[in-house]
Amino acid sequence: MWMLAIGLVALLIWAAFFFFCYRRLDRTGTAGREDDIRFALDAAPWSDRHVESLLARSLNSPTLLGQYVANAVERSDWPEALRRADIFTTRSPRSAYAWLARIDILRRAGREEEAVAALRKAVRRMPRAPEILLVWAREAARSQDWAEASRRFARMRRFGPGHVEGYHEAAEVLIKDGRSDEAAAVIAEGMGRLSENWTMLRAAAWIAERMGDDDEAIRRWEAMRALVPGESSGFLCGAEALVRAGRGEEAVALIRQARDFFPGNKTVAEAAARLAPPEAPEPAEPPSP
Repeated sequence: MWMLAIGLVALLIWAAFFFFCYRRLDRTGTAGREDDIRFALDAAPWSDRHVESLLARSLNSPTLLGQYVANAVERSDWPEALRRADIFTTRSPRSAYAWLARIDILRRAGREEEAVAALRKAVRRMPRAPEILLVWAREAARSQDWAEASRRFARMRRFGPGHVEGYHEAAEVLIKDGRSDEAAAVIAEGMGRLSENWTMLRAAAWIAERMGDDDEAIRRWEAMRALVPGESSGFLCGAEALVRAGRGEEAVALIRQARDFFPGNKTVAEAAARLAPPEAPEPAEPPSP
């Protein structure tokens, strides 16, 4: 009896192992196929005929189905876009993008009630999909139901802790609801998890500004510049924060540095002209008699 039990346990372990390997290989193979499809699609992604010819060989490709929908959206052909979105959701019922495309099309077509109903259905079908939960939270924020939006953002962060929006937009909602301490805690949570993500640093700086803490915003813009020196907003917003904090000379020095780093950037040039105009040349000394 014991030998039989041990044999059954071993069999279950091996079955689980092979299932895991199969799923991993299948995902790897699917990713490779989608890469090949994207390469073929690049020849003429705007052409329905081209997309349809590729779909004939790969009926369930999310890349192709998404592009097929996008082409109709680009033409503002809402009935056709909706028909294609329905094909997408039928062939890829577990694709968050398929449902979000359908919801977006319904909204663009002015069918708001149907869009909300489709969103509810998507949440029921994919209750752990961060992309769906993000739109669900934004729906409550759109209605200015701050308490409900906060709950939905918390759920979104639970299943998508790597998404900056779950921290940034949740903090915005909490500030609007008069819960600044909770907003700071959410940002601190995001910084703890995504400290090397420059978009999280940017979000943290923006929230510090929203809360009127310019010194903290300055520190965060500085950290962002250190992490991604090629992102101009770290200089522009950092300079503005310095001005608000009464540190005008530092703001001028920073924006001049930005002008040197980004010589062709119009926004930087405009900020430089406003914050650090060229110094007037000193008058020449009169010739000695």
